[in-house]
Amino acid sequence: MRYRTCLRLIFLFVLLAVSAACSKPKSSTVGSTSPTPPTTTAAAPTAVVDDFACTLLTKEEAQAVQGEPFKTTKASAHSAGGVVESQCYFETPTPVNSIVLTVTRKAEGGRDPSETWKEIFHEESERKKEKEEGEAEKKPLKVDGLGDEAFWTGTRVGGALFVLKGNCYIRISVGGAGDQEQKTERSKTLAAAVLKRLP
Repeated sequence: MRYRTCLRLIFLFVLLAVSAACSKPKSSTVGSTSPTPPTTTAAAPTAVVDDFACTLLTKEEAQAVQGEPFKTTKASAHSAGGVVESQCYFETPTPVNSIVLTVTRKAEGGRDPSETWKEIFHEESERKKEKEEGEAEKKPLKVDGLGDEAFWTGTRVGGALFVLKGNCYIRISVGGAGDQEQKTERSKTLAAAVLKRLP
């Protein structure tokens, strides 16, 4: 009698164990044997960054003008109105001394940047909009001896040098201390280096 009871208990125990093993979720067994990697959300393809402007200045040239070489560059690009703008931020260890260079070129099937240049610097109607509170932007100052034509635009606080060369033009802005005359001279030095590398 006692022997039969023991057998029944052992039989029940084995039955429970087999039943528990069979009731495991299928996903855990399939996951361990499946060669397919786990599904992940695919990242959207990143846009190609146009770093053309970042190739036009060296650390040595930045240091000669700003007193320190740039530590990194940040490229960006924008296309509108038939032209492509390739911009580079040359970040220096002292952020206020950083340099921004923008190169405007013809987009594929677009318009010649010299047309945009004429609109910016040679059409009087475009300049008559500025009468805001505070200091209005001054009339562009012609700068001799650079490219096909060059202008300095801005205020006492800051500004930028624009230089036309062939079928593209550049805009260069330097940070740091100095008045308009000093910043114009520093920008001219950097622009001369950039122009040597333009096609």
